[in-house]
Amino acid sequence: MLPRRHILDVSLMIKNEDDLLSMSTLSLAIDAVKFMHNKPKKDHLVEALELNEFVCFMFPAQRPKNRSLLYHCISDLLGLLMFGVPKTRKNVIKNIETINYSEESMETYPVIEVWNTLKAKVYTKKHGGEDVIEGFIKKIRIEMDAIERFPFVEDIFQESRKRLDEWLPSLASYYDESKKKVRDSYEKWWESWNCKSDTDNILGSMVERLAVQSEEEFGITIEKDNIFSTIKSDKTTNKNENELFSKWYKDGMKLLLKI
Repeated sequence: MLPRRHILDVSLMIKNEDDLLSMSTLSLAIDAVKFMHNKPKKDHLVEALELNEFVCFMFPAQRPKNRSLLYHCISDLLGLLMFGVPKTRKNVIKNIETINYSEESMETYPVIEVWNTLKAKVYTKKHGGEDVIEGFIKKIRIEMDAIERFPFVEDIFQESRKRLDEWLPSLASYYDESKKKVRDSYEKWWESWNCKSDTDNILGSMVERLAVQSEEEFGITIEKDNIFSTIKSDKTTNKNENELFSKWYKDGMKLLLKI
């Protein structure tokens, strides 16, 4: 999912303001730092679960705030089920259903069981690029609703730049990189999302991002102006998409923490 939705995900589970900022920052960071390396990367979800374990054992003082990585995984899994799998993630379904995430992780946080349960309830087969593009449009709708109805989300997104310091030691250690490189990667990623910009600029940037992805992955040219105006004017649909996602996300988290 997109960054503001990930902040909203954490807010549905955590009410303490300081913990919310800290845990949201880590959830954002796992998306930002995956761009540090040009070499082939692990599957994003596998990496997030491994980092969660790494923090548990190597930086235990940060527990249980690293749990936001689990929130991030459930949100991304749900996004794949509801909105489709881009070509860049074409092997993700196989990875999710066949990789042993580690005995410790599977025993304590059975993410695979949540995946199977949600898959049975919300998954519908997607048919090619057009469905994936439509799914991304729904993600943008969710992002815009988060900005417009939950202004604290943008505040947390802005403050995350400072709060990253808390997570730099564990991130740098896990990725075997310098703290400076981790921070620089986060800053570059953060700037690309136009935090605290006007809503037209934020929306336009996301539509442009979709246009590039559509061309590169599927050879499809989207009608950017039409998509922009439809999302901007239809706030009811934006709200409905966000609330539907929240419903299934909360169901997934209840299952994860119950098992």
